[in-house]
Amino acid sequence: MDVVLTPVEKIQDWIKDKPVWWQHAIRLAVQYGELDREHLSAVYFVARVSHSLEESPADFAKVTLPIDFTGLTSEQAKVKLRKLDGVVGVGALAGDQTLSFVESNLVVVYGDNGAGKSSYANILKDTCLTRGDSPRIIGNVFENSPASPQAQIEVSVGGSTEPYLWKPNSAPVEALKAIRVFDSSSASHYVNKEDALGFKPDGLNLLTELNKAIAYVKANVEEDIMPGNGLVSIPYLDADNDVARLVNKLSIKHAESDITKLVATSDELEKIAPLRNQITEWKRQTPESMQANLRQQQVMLLPLSRFISNALRFVGSKAIERLKELQADYKQKQQNADNLRKAALDGIPFETIAGVSWQQLWGATKAFIEQESTLSNFPPQQGDNCPVCLQDISNESAQKMSALQSFINDNAATDARNAHQALQNANNKISELSLSLLDYEAALAEVDKFQEGLSLRLRNLVEQMQSRRNNFVETASLPSDEDILDTSALAELEQLITTIGSQMEAVTSNEELQNHIKEQEQLLSLLESKAFVAQHYESLLKNLRRLKVIEKMEAIKRDANPQRVSVLASTIYQEGVIEPLKAAFENELKVFGFDRFAIDVKTRNSGGQQQFKLALKDAGGPVVATIASEGEQRCIAIAAFLAEMRADNRESAIIFDDPVNSLSHKWSQKVASRLVAESSSRQVIVFTHDIVFFKLLLEQVEAQDADVSSITLERNRKVAGIVRDTAPWEALTTSKRIKSLKAELREIKKIYTNGTDSEFRKATRDFYGLLRESWERLVEEKLLNKVVTRFERGVHTMRLSRLTDITDEDITLVNRAMGKCSTYFTGHDSAAPMGDPYPTIDEVEDDLKEISNFLDSLINIRKRSN
Repeated sequence: MDVVLTPVEKIQDWIKDKPVWWQHAIRLAVQYGELDREHLSAVYFVARVSHSLEESPADFAKVTLPIDFTGLTSEQAKVKLRKLDGVVGVGALAGDQTLSFVESNLVVVYGDNGAGKSSYANILKDTCLTRGDSPRIIGNVFENSPASPQAQIEVSVGGSTEPYLWKPNSAPVEALKAIRVFDSSSASHYVNKEDALGFKPDGLNLLTELNKAIAYVKANVEEDIMPGNGLVSIPYLDADNDVARLVNKLSIKHAESDITKLVATSDELEKIAPLRNQITEWKRQTPESMQANLRQQQVMLLPLSRFISNALRFVGSKAIERLKELQADYKQKQQNADNLRKAALDGIPFETIAGVSWQQLWGATKAFIEQESTLSNFPPQQGDNCPVCLQDISNESAQKMSALQSFINDNAATDARNAHQALQNANNKISELSLSLLDYEAALAEVDKFQEGLSLRLRNLVEQMQSRRNNFVETASLPSDEDILDTSALAELEQLITTIGSQMEAVTSNEELQNHIKEQEQLLSLLESKAFVAQHYESLLKNLRRLKVIEKMEAIKRDANPQRVSVLASTIYQEGVIEPLKAAFENELKVFGFDRFAIDVKTRNSGGQQQFKLALKDAGGPVVATIASEGEQRCIAIAAFLAEMRADNRESAIIFDDPVNSLSHKWSQKVASRLVAESSSRQVIVFTHDIVFFKLLLEQVEAQDADVSSITLERNRKVAGIVRDTAPWEALTTSKRIKSLKAELREIKKIYTNGTDSEFRKATRDFYGLLRESWERLVEEKLLNKVVTRFERGVHTMRLSRLTDITDEDITLVNRAMGKCSTYFTGHDSAAPMGDPYPTIDEVEDDLKEISNFLDSLINIRKRSN
């Protein structure tokens, strides 16, 4: 047989392939029950991150994890809460106390304000399943370094005991999440007020919250992408070219680089005005006159181009590089020659001997000797006359001059001389270079007619070359590698000359002239369009980025379609999972006795919100929400809560924390009756600080013959949450008070035997005060058959029929017993000379037997049990 999935299980499978922000909305709804504005903003942020509209935060991976539906799917086993102990770091709770929940199916935990009830309840709310946000766990504010909160929780799962260590934000446990918790806060998550009360069933409430998130995201997107929102107004570009087509039809298919590459350069901007003037001039010319003008311009510009090109041959980058090479070559070769000279001419008394200057002297001497008829040897030999010093050459001098000649003839010396000559020639050319532009002023003026600003750049180039030349002449220094000449102006001049030549060839006829003008007009239009892009560049970029944002926002909007949610909600309803819930809810409403007006329970689906709508039958409108009291609404919420348990076949424990807070006695009584009845089929744990409600619960236990275990929480000056395994005295029935007094009697007997007289007197005074209160409760509860009961506004006149058997002996008995209690109880002040009266131990025992016997008589003989 096919397994029928619960609504939550259907949602669990359905949400897996939905947008990540849908999943996050469901996750938050599972965690908090209802999405507030902060949650909705978080969902919208996730949507923006998932569509690359926001930077992904470091913890974004958390929202992509599978949703934790622990406790919301089908119940696997019946779970009961056994005990809660080992509490550390939670409020002022004492750590050595144990809350035991195993004695009966109904457990009532009573605690006055500050007794620790809320702290214990908050632990269970955090670990069990509660609609709405988990409560904040607060440590002991009076401790300087409070311990980290934790507690031991023991449950029975299918009969087997399982202990768990609880800590805030610990991983959810299936067994603990099987236990449901209902409190005033979660009540609003079961019943919401719109135009009528709406019951949001478990599971389908997740779709309700998802639909709320979808609507929120969609509204934000639509507001953001309103027409024109965020776009800069840019004029229409009236041109027929690719630039204009991009500007006028900018779209997400374009990249920012598409815009950037269409921005006019400074050179292009400078060409616009001259080109516009040229086109105007060309339109007034014939092909012949235009050719003549172009030829004249070309003739004027060519010398300027040659002048600058020639100058670059000597001080341009290549020339400077060549000069550096010559310097390095000469330096190296001269070093080689010097090394050879030192080796060959050692002992010659001149340091610069064989240097360049000396070699010039040596060469002149050689030429003289070769021309003189009386001299024939060079270098002179021993015995020859020296033409320089006019003395005879000695043998030593002849040897030295022979060595000098050999050195001069060596290749190293020759290479050094040649390198020096090459370097000197290059230096001379730079020194002799003239860089005056006086002869080219007309050409420079003509250049600006073609391209504004080009003449200035050409002048700057020439000035840089002049500076190089001057620095070299004056200091012999060459430009550094970082000092680079910008020769682009010359390249543009040469291109201009080439263009003029092309224009001359292109305008030999009228038709060619018109075509040329048309081409130049197209070029002008392109340059002007690119100038338009340069002018509106930032606005174009901003619009492109905004268009891409809008496209991503549109993608989010496409996701924000609640139709799929509505389809799922309808499918869940059509598969019959709603009908059992509807029947259970209607039955719960009947149990609560909604007879003041008839409620019609209907299902509806509006935008994915599958709910039960409560309305008056045959009324003109859905007005239940406007006329139902707070008590009625609370009972409806409890009815919804219990209906879900019934429809889902859940048998695990349920916990109620102050379920009737601030409700009237009438509705508190109805809730008490229903919770006691529910305890017959499951464990029901009730936390309350309302002593009246506690009393109502105990009365219903007696009326329905149910079992109950009571726990009272107390506090001392240091700690709270001190456990007493009994109901508070104020809530005890007469029989339970007598049982408590019997326990007190045992303690008094111990004091009588082992204590002092003053300790015994004090114990009996307290005892008789409680005994007096028990007689009062007996009169109200049994003797007068609850005709008039404290905390109730009504008088039960139907119970008067049982009061016909009250006798004078009854009245005497009660008066005597009350009088005796008044004598002995705390608060009675006796005259000092007479002493402080106190009973014997036998009297105490007899007085307790008297009220016990009288109670038995009223219950068993006079049938005061109702």
